[in-house]
Amino acid sequence: MSTRRAKQIIYGMFYLIFFAAFIGAAWFLAMLIVPRGPSTAPCTPSTCAPTSTAPLLTAPVITFTSSPGHYTFLAQVANTDPYYAASYFDYAVDLYDASGTVLQSIPGSSFVYAGQTKYLVVPNVAVGEPFVSAGLVLSNAYWQDTASLGAIPQFTKENVVSSNGSTTVSVSGQLTNGNIASTHYVFVDVIFTTSNGNPIGASVTILNNVGPGKTVDFSVSYPQTGAIDPSRNEVLVYGLK
Repeated sequence: MSTRRAKQIIYGMFYLIFFAAFIGAAWFLAMLIVPRGPSTAPCTPSTCAPTSTAPLLTAPVITFTSSPGHYTFLAQVANTDPYYAASYFDYAVDLYDASGTVLQSIPGSSFVYAGQTKYLVVPNVAVGEPFVSAGLVLSNAYWQDTASLGAIPQFTKENVVSSNGSTTVSVSGQLTNGNIASTHYVFVDVIFTTSNGNPIGASVTILNNVGPGKTVDFSVSYPQTGAIDPSRNEVLVYGLK
């Protein structure tokens, strides 16, 4: 092989190595400069909101006859998720006949905080057909983490008085908002009981926009049954900020 031919081969290999190194360096810089999408972190119960109403557990619905042809329903919802609240969910009290057919569906909406168990009162509903049972169906839960929604609002009950009348029994008193923010909706549920502590009726009143530190009056009534023990009535307060 001539000296000239050997030099050509050497120069060719040199240029080949140079261009290969140049292309490799350009590719490496491009990978550093081009933005990449965020990595997907593993989904855990504390970082990912529920996608259904599965964390919400329900208890059997209790039915009261509040007047002829009218019924009041007392239901219970427990949120088993310790990190997320259902700041809104739909529910329906379905009334069934003996064959399990839904005769009537009574819609409503509510909320429940993380780890909270609460009652739902559906008062004095007109029912056109005889039914044998009632059940609670939940849907369309909107989940929020506790950091954004905050803790369960706290209220102080004062001057609570129960009184029996000839046609109604009532519970009245005052609530003080012990939170640093306004509470947009405050539900005051009263479960009326017998002397044995057995529920015999329920009712609810709703207060709007109770400011921080503000004290407001409330009053809840239910038809007189003759078996209600005023000393055993239970007053429950639920608020949504």
